[in-house]
Amino acid sequence: MFNQSKILVWYKVASQKVVLGEALNGDDCDVVSRWLHAPCESNNASTQGYRLSLFDNDGREVADKAVSVMTADAFLQQ
Repeated sequence: MFNQSKILVWYKVASQKVVLGEALNGDDCDVVSRWLHAPCESNNASTQGYRLSLFDNDGREVADKAVSVMTADAFLQQ
């Protein structure tokens, strides 16, 4: 199993990736749990280009998923 260290919240505009924020692994935040509990949306109008990317400790992206605006906002507020 990968040792995940952060989740990147980003927005896709055309072919560009605009980073909105990140959640880091720490004593009070388990990014694996947050990643698993984040609802995955199908690529339709509700996602509006918002995505979450899961990274391991070496900085490699191991997964990503489309999310709604509300889910992206929830990650940015915590």
